[in-house]
Amino acid sequence: MELLQALLPSPNGLQLNDYEMDVEHQHLELSVMSTQTVAPCPLCGSVAHRVHSRYQRTLADLPCLHFSLSLLVLVCKFFCPNSECRRRIFTERIPEVAAPWARKTVRQVQHLQEIGLALGGAAGSRLGKCLGYFSCGSTLLNHLERLPLPEFEVPKVLGVDDFAFRKGHNYGTILVNLETHQPIALLADRKADTLVDWLREHPGIEVLSRDRSKTYKSAMDKAAPDARQVADRFHLVKNLSEALELSLENYHAELKAASREQYPVTSSNLGHTATVVVIPQSTATATFQERAQANHQIRVQQQQEIKALREQQWSTAAIADKVGVSECTVRKYGTRPDFPETYNRRPTLGRSLLDPYKQEVVAWWNSGITNSKVLMVLLRQNGYEGSQRTLQRYLRGFREAQSLPSYRAPVTKSLPTVIDPQAPPFTPRQAAYLIVLKEENREPENKELLEYLVKQHPDLATLVDLAHTFLELLRQRQADAFDCWLMKALTCPIQPLKKFAAGLMDDYAAVKASMMMEVSNGPVEGLNNKLKMLKRQMFGRAGLTLLAKRLIMAS
Repeated sequence: MELLQALLPSPNGLQLNDYEMDVEHQHLELSVMSTQTVAPCPLCGSVAHRVHSRYQRTLADLPCLHFSLSLLVLVCKFFCPNSECRRRIFTERIPEVAAPWARKTVRQVQHLQEIGLALGGAAGSRLGKCLGYFSCGSTLLNHLERLPLPEFEVPKVLGVDDFAFRKGHNYGTILVNLETHQPIALLADRKADTLVDWLREHPGIEVLSRDRSKTYKSAMDKAAPDARQVADRFHLVKNLSEALELSLENYHAELKAASREQYPVTSSNLGHTATVVVIPQSTATATFQERAQANHQIRVQQQQEIKALREQQWSTAAIADKVGVSECTVRKYGTRPDFPETYNRRPTLGRSLLDPYKQEVVAWWNSGITNSKVLMVLLRQNGYEGSQRTLQRYLRGFREAQSLPSYRAPVTKSLPTVIDPQAPPFTPRQAAYLIVLKEENREPENKELLEYLVKQHPDLATLVDLAHTFLELLRQRQADAFDCWLMKALTCPIQPLKKFAAGLMDDYAAVKASMMMEVSNGPVEGLNNKLKMLKRQMFGRAGLTLLAKRLIMAS
């Protein structure tokens, strides 16, 4: 009995009278009574001494080992001594045991709230059943709704970023105290007015860290003009990488030449004289490229005509009839930015699903397996998901290299060994990544590849030099040299880099502050990823309030 008395939620306020154990159903029931002799009225606060009657409350408590536990609590009803009080009879409160009208003890509710904060509804319910808490997911979420968000001090350094309720449709704003790396609030959208209202309600912020968003910039300028804005260095490097990728789109020939230089075909590759080399064949023919360019010009002309007719107040149906397109196309072309004059090739042009398996195909071919159906079976076992037609086009080069007349012709002589010297494609994105990568993190062959690329064209040398200089300014916090770099970038012949520099000029103060201060938006990005995990954990059905509680209170 002493042990059971010690297990009660309030050993001094409750007295154990009896207990009953159901071994078959693994349930323990304790009969207890309140030891209070007086109680304050919940309305007027007058202390009551006269007992009216007693009644029994049933409370679910924390599980005890593998037994579920319930309390049968006998409590008193008192007469209120205040004749002016509206309540004549009231029930005594035991706040350290259970809330009024509750069916669970305070400590069990606290445990359920912790489970709900960590796992949400469905997952928390599954874990709770394993631990002896038999509550459904809706009950856990209801307990979370009763939790108030914690109070916070207005931070000196605030990080701001957006997050997606539904990507491409609805967005919100996350605010983080960068001094403690703790989230403090979630806003319902990413509009400037919403952030302005929050900043005005919480004055005293000295430093504001953000990405390159113009919306957040305008809100900060309006609501906190004295605060210092800092552009996030990660986003600056990301913007630079995007500018580099756009710049390198016009140098496909130079990228291909650099790639061939890294993977040359030498006599050591060829081995003996009985070795033949497969000549790489482009899958994108000149006819296909001309057709794609012609189709793109048609779309450009249609868009220009649609926008011109819109300015003349033509209706959507009339424009569609005039241009010869659907009304959906009229609405789509009318709201999109202008198409570029030249056709941008797709990023995957020149790549094939067969590329990762080409060396295996070469080895099988040289071992005597030349039937495309047999090779297809072997490739499927290794994870190839392309078509047999793609494989046959590739094998055609082998047959031409070995002077075989037809894929059906029987082979009656020994054939020379085949070598495919095709290098993996060196894309603008890969080149941009190599440029922004720290020198100590580059592989030796990548260093040589970058050095060879710089030698291909003077503009490429200028591009790489300006990119490296800007990265050094960020990494070494050399704000004094930023103005000089900005003038060089604005006068360089590379349009995407000039556009990048013009964007930095528009955000000059925040960009320069990023080269002087150690403030980073990294903790905000990390908490944003955690928020995405919480949102997916609840199948995207969580509202702003629940997301805020699970993110802020669990952190």
